[in-house]
Amino acid sequence: MTKRNKLMIPGPVDVWDDTLAEAGKPITPHYGDEWIKLYWETIELIKRVYQTKNDIYMFVSSGSGALDAALGSMFYTGEKVALINNGPFAHRTHQILNGYGIETVSIDSEWGKAADVDKARATLKAHGDIAGLAVVANDTGTAVKNPVKELAALAHEFDIPIYVDAVSAMGGYNLPVDEWDLDVVGTSSNKCLESLPGVGILSISPRAWKLIDAKKHDRHHGWYFNLSAWKDDYVNDPVWGAWHPYPITMNCSIILALRASLKRILEEETLEGHFARFAWAQQMVRKGLSQIGFKMVAIEEDASPTVTSIWKRDDMDIKEFMSFMEQEHGFMLAGASGSLAGKGFRISHMGKASTKEYLIPCLLGIEDFLRTVKGVAIPVGASLVGLSQSKPWY
Repeated sequence: MTKRNKLMIPGPVDVWDDTLAEAGKPITPHYGDEWIKLYWETIELIKRVYQTKNDIYMFVSSGSGALDAALGSMFYTGEKVALINNGPFAHRTHQILNGYGIETVSIDSEWGKAADVDKARATLKAHGDIAGLAVVANDTGTAVKNPVKELAALAHEFDIPIYVDAVSAMGGYNLPVDEWDLDVVGTSSNKCLESLPGVGILSISPRAWKLIDAKKHDRHHGWYFNLSAWKDDYVNDPVWGAWHPYPITMNCSIILALRASLKRILEEETLEGHFARFAWAQQMVRKGLSQIGFKMVAIEEDASPTVTSIWKRDDMDIKEFMSFMEQEHGFMLAGASGSLAGKGFRISHMGKASTKEYLIPCLLGIEDFLRTVKGVAIPVGASLVGLSQSKPWY
């Protein structure tokens, strides 16, 4: 079998063996006392990562499925939602809203920069009929982190809910749902939670439920991703809720893998240590690549802790570079996306990509490309400057 490249892409990520081992166990039925105990234990672990007492729902889907469920249940056709638009995944939010016939009022910011809260405030003032504010917390397309805390305060200042796409954010840095009063927050199993793809996750606040319940008879947005159907007909049903708190066949093997990863994060590494590992990896990449002539897309203050987007050097061809990294060094990097396509590349800090085992040889491989292919005189190890300037994670 051909040896698979190590993943430095922003999802799916390379995960630890104990997580993989859980997914490989014999199939578990999605009901019964033993399974339901494990299911609710997993929910409680997720709540600890989210730092919330809110309801947590898991879906058999990617993160986008959970986001679809949130937007389709919170708003109905004809309403307007203000959307922070500063990266390619804001377009994903727009597509979901547009699919439900919900109008978006775009709050545009330059790609590579965090959202302007004052501009968002001016937009909400100019539109008196906005039903909610939507933001991508951490856009992997630009590797920019948006000011979610400030935007949440702004939304509640105008008495509207905030929806947060935290697919590449939750578990990657501090995003305390209850402290920041975040209404609906979605993520997935295969990024910062360092597990296999296949679980979309939502946190839903009491205020969000009040809005969802008030609209459930006026919207017609299907069944599978209808949060009202999940809650009323299954979770809260006194018979179904006890043994089958969801309307579908749950992906038990993937949830068991997620549970194993969450236990490792919370009980062995600690949540603070988990955040620190990503932050260390981010600094390793930013400092190391800056040392050998690269420039980052995002400034330090706006930079994502979970992925870094890097402008290509003028003497580089992106396809040639990425092919070299795969064939000569066994690392799969991500190209830039959207309007940045062809102009740069991205390196993830999630999963094993945030360890010395991956980062050091990856950075040395980038050096090798510059020396071998481009003839640039770079001392071996120049890109490892971050090892001496930041605290290593072991």
